[in-house]
Amino acid sequence: MVTAGDPAPPAAVHVDLDGARQIFAAHGWRYDAADDPLFASGLEGALAALREARIVATLFVVAEDVEDPAKRSLLRRAVEQGHEIASHSRTHRRLTALARDEKRREIAGSREALRSALGVEVDGFRAPGFRIDRECLELVAEAGYAYDSSLLAGRSSRRALPHRPCAGRTLVELPLPTRAPFRLPFHPSYALVLGDGYFTRGVDGWRARALPFVLLFHLTDFAAPLPRARLGGWRRRLFTLSHLSAADKRARCRAMLRRVSERFEIVPTARLLASAARERDAGAAGESS
Repeated sequence: MVTAGDPAPPAAVHVDLDGARQIFAAHGWRYDAADDPLFASGLEGALAALREARIVATLFVVAEDVEDPAKRSLLRRAVEQGHEIASHSRTHRRLTALARDEKRREIAGSREALRSALGVEVDGFRAPGFRIDRECLELVAEAGYAYDSSLLAGRSSRRALPHRPCAGRTLVELPLPTRAPFRLPFHPSYALVLGDGYFTRGVDGWRARALPFVLLFHLTDFAAPLPRARLGGWRRRLFTLSHLSAADKRARCRAMLRRVSERFEIVPTARLLASAARERDAGAAGESS
């Protein structure tokens, strides 16, 4: 629990770069357009908000998107602005439904594709839809990632802290925060639908636990509404957040960034993990003395 004078816990800002094509595919909807305005406007809006707040974020990229010249250009601009690149799989399929070889292609193949196309190291992985199993975690470790951030935090502080999910492996799990007592996510995509108070209560409750925090955005949180001709129903409007204006979403996301920065120290993911490792090592040394 937090006491007066305690230092602010670290927080990292993540952005999952699911575009309209991936969102539609995840729900079994066809997406026939050649372009992806949700990706373009969402990433432009996210980069502007991060630049204004002077925050270095980690962008979780679906590797197939580097094959699109327009998307690749935007991603390279993000790299030039200093943001970290992580993997959100190769094609954004549900990993737990795949055979082992396909899982490996999604996990290891995405890392190699991103490194090659963007010329950066790729240390982090997040499974689409947070759906991950033991075999996937072993493959993430085998592929050489430093950390995974797919699991929702449990009630115990031990499982809410960065920890090693695979015995004998150096892979670190960076859990995503949830609201007690039901382990419900409260990242901005939920709050933009359920109300800003939902996010505020979640952040304040997590801060009271004095745990490292991951603020997870999605491109939909910053994107302009998709053209009506590409929607066709309320579910598509809802899952792309196209029922909200870009100006409203971006203003609310900026307010969420400010709230987190007032309660946590926002740092790059690599620095958060290094800080957690030092604390873990110090704790282990204390227990053995």
